Amino acid sequence: MNNRFKFRVWDKMRLQFIYPHNDNEQHFIIDLNGRFHNLQNGSGGDDYVIQQYTGLTDSKGKEIYEGDIVKYISFVGCVDMHNGVYIIDNEYKYHSVILGHIPKKDIKIIGNIFNPPCKLDANGECLICDDIINNCQFKSK
Repeated sequence: MNNRFKFRVWDKMRLQFIYPHNDNEQHFIIDLNGRFHNLQNGSGGDDYVIQQYTGLTDSKGKEIYEGDIVKYISFVGCVDMHNGVYIIDNEYKYHSVILGHIPKKDIKIIGNIFNPPCKLDANGECLICDDIINNCQFKSK
């Protein structure tokens, strides 16, 4: 089956991703309001966060989804859709970069908004965004 759209879904209760396109039994739906529902256990709505596949992969061939934190040379940001275009958004230091304009070999997924890549140095600054951890845009929300 050729899927026009691919999604992954963050399960807030189990703290893990679900990849509905990998489930042969297809017990999942996305309703007209954009909410995900698991038909096996009846859960849905606010228990899940839907993230769409961008159609692009990183330098290692890993699929890039909304909410992924990616590194492009020294620019680090979160993948988001803005006005119908996927961008890498770094809300603190730089302007956004259009994801589709970056050569695949130059981009690497380093985390996602649910599993941030934050690491502290000896001064308490994030090694990823070089900001103090309280201001780090990638820390768990």
